[in-house]
Amino acid sequence: MKEWKPALGRTSLKGIALLTMLCDHIACVLLTGEQWHGLYRCMRMIGRVSFPVFCFVLVLGFLSTSDIKKYISRLFLFAVLSEIPFDLAFSGRLFDWGNQNVMFTLLIGLLVLTGLQQFQTRVWLQGVACLVGCFAAYILKTDYSYFGVVLIIIFYLFRENTVSRYLWASILIFSEGGMEIYAILALLVCYFYQPQKREPEMPKYFFYLFYPVHLLALWGVAFFLAF
Repeated sequence: MKEWKPALGRTSLKGIALLTMLCDHIACVLLTGEQWHGLYRCMRMIGRVSFPVFCFVLVLGFLSTSDIKKYISRLFLFAVLSEIPFDLAFSGRLFDWGNQNVMFTLLIGLLVLTGLQQFQTRVWLQGVACLVGCFAAYILKTDYSYFGVVLIIIFYLFRENTVSRYLWASILIFSEGGMEIYAILALLVCYFYQPQKREPEMPKYFFYLFYPVHLLALWGVAFFLAF
């Protein structure tokens, strides 16, 4: 008898990433009081699932896109548009240069993947592309910093080797320590991805719009509750 296991398509992955991200951000923005400590920790643990899944989906998109320039342009546009909502939600200020939103991390990761593909016959240039990407994420203080860029690189380099992919991703996650170790659950979600799984697709810009819109909504709720 053939062993059954859950099969997730790309739409399911995006849905899981969005919901767990929303859970995480609700905790960060609205559940900051001591009376919410237990619920806060629980929701942040659930939220650790979102970023690795987004990284995985980014690599899938990179491998399947027919126009990498448009993909890069979209990410850049929405990274810029999301910065003010991100700053308002997490710092309460219109501009906060101390931390940039996660779309910038994904954008840098996408640029690194473009370099890896472009220089596939020159390993030393691939190494330079990886180092420059990690350094850029660190200097720009993007959300998840170089950790996020390295995770994207791992998903791409070991795209044909499931064991190596999840082994190195697990090592990276556990090296971060703290609450980030719960991101290991995201690897289980990614493991169940089946490229042949047919699912209805989300509207093209739904994910891109969801990010800044939900941040603005959470900031609005927090602002209202402060009075």
